[in-house]
Amino acid sequence: MPDADKFGKLSRRWSRMAKKVYEGHFDSASLADDAMNPLRKDIENYGPAVLSFLKEASFQLKDLQRNPLFLRNHDWNEEDRFIHNLASSYNWRYRPNIQGMNIAISAYKSLVCSFRNGEFIVKDLHEALLHYFVREIYDSNFAAKVILFAENNPDMDLNAINQKLNEMSIFIDDNINAIVSQIVRKGRMGRARRIHSVPPKAISINDDVLSLGSNK
Repeated sequence: MPDADKFGKLSRRWSRMAKKVYEGHFDSASLADDAMNPLRKDIENYGPAVLSFLKEASFQLKDLQRNPLFLRNHDWNEEDRFIHNLASSYNWRYRPNIQGMNIAISAYKSLVCSFRNGEFIVKDLHEALLHYFVREIYDSNFAAKVILFAENNPDMDLNAINQKLNEMSIFIDDNINAIVSQIVRKGRMGRARRIHSVPPKAISINDDVLSLGSNK
């Protein structure tokens, strides 16, 4: 078993979680509980601007929720244009965490895809979008990397690891619901942080507008 700090592209806090999954000695519910601390840390590190972006983006989807009979004729490209324009606006004004913004955009597109496939979203759209966002953080920052590392290490039992992650999934979703409720109630994750706007800079005709204000 490799040291906890050698699990491929996993961050240090997620590497400790991966070690527990690979060892196979822990039950799924306790693993799902342990995953919440690094998950909360990731959300907090992405900053309040990303959470504000998600809340604003959720307003765009209310018409889709209110008028499901018109979805067949809906211009779905409009949703793609909207989310990228909104992201450009946030990049310009706040310079948010780029990884967090990319995951937020992906979460929005996933929720739009659910509408497009005829799924009726009953819950509050802000909560629904936050759930997609937090779940995608868990999947991209942890679960997918755990599987990738195991696939490239023949000494590991890939089937057992996949089974363990699948068993954890229902508990993960329950815990994510609690995180989402906290964000909706408090408007943030972790300690209070203000959203700082960035003074605009002069641009020339050669500037890439989509990249303005991005973290590099």
